[in-house]
Amino acid sequence: MASCWPRPDKSTRRSTALATAWSRCLLRSASWRPRWPGTNCERSGAKLMLGQSIIHNGRLCRLEEASFNLDDIDITYGYGCYEVLRLSDGRLYFPEFHEERLLASARLLGFKHDLVAGQLVAALRSLITANGLENSTIKVMLIAHEDRPADWYAFQLPLVVPPADAHRAGVSCLLYHGERPFPTAKSLGMLLSTIAFREAKRLGCYDALLINHRGQLTEGTRTNLFWLDAGTPGLVFTPPSGDVLAGITWRTIITALSAAGVTVEERPLYLSELRQGKVSLLMTSTSSDIIPVRAVYGLAAPGTASELPLNPAIPDLQRIYGEWLVIQGLK
Repeated sequence: MASCWPRPDKSTRRSTALATAWSRCLLRSASWRPRWPGTNCERSGAKLMLGQSIIHNGRLCRLEEASFNLDDIDITYGYGCYEVLRLSDGRLYFPEFHEERLLASARLLGFKHDLVAGQLVAALRSLITANGLENSTIKVMLIAHEDRPADWYAFQLPLVVPPADAHRAGVSCLLYHGERPFPTAKSLGMLLSTIAFREAKRLGCYDALLINHRGQLTEGTRTNLFWLDAGTPGLVFTPPSGDVLAGITWRTIITALSAAGVTVEERPLYLSELRQGKVSLLMTSTSSDIIPVRAVYGLAAPGTASELPLNPAIPDLQRIYGEWLVIQGLK
């Protein structure tokens, strides 16, 4: 079939008269510390930090210097925002865009901070050099406070990669009814996304796709969505940007497709449309680029999978984005 696409400090603990020395000792010993491989405090199933250096407020420091008390509600309530970047073969993907979005999230959520444009990007470069790692995920966390500017941290985690055949064969996803608060901010409040993702994982799915109160698919718990409609060849659709987090990969895919002459249109996707069997879903993220969705659970009945068509134009979209990344020096 011919392609229709162009080619081209809560630092002091509050204690009460009723608190005993024993309880204070227990609470201090229960402070959470991030660990790296080789310590005796690794948690089973947890992602382990890489390297022995982190960034704290723009300064390189040892990993063990970062600790948080269990009664710090800024931590336990997720009062902050974050970013996740990709470092592959020594190439850091779009750090300026991630810094821009972190600042936008903090502004949207009303967080006070001292981070200025360019500071995060420079700090990430120094972190990469200090740890000597060429392949990793880099997570940035901005922890806000009521009475002082936010603290921000950056640290390295193992690089997340999709299944080997995901880009060709596609993945399965769970349909999950729920909406993130502050959808255009990358907030640390991840309860909904965590519950949905773990339910999807239990079913062997790659991700969960969220459905809002209007019956529209919005985004994955860690992915953005595009789709193709067999009835409108030559067009690519994506949910309205005001309803979702504008992913960095989502943003750059739109740039790449537009540069190649492909029209990307924002409009809602209803479950009823998905049931008609003409829509091909694509998911995108920092770690996955473009992956087709071959099946969804919960479309016809709870716990059952429904196959989705794989539009023949999908490889062309993947090619266009791959070639654009090469031009950017990232492949």
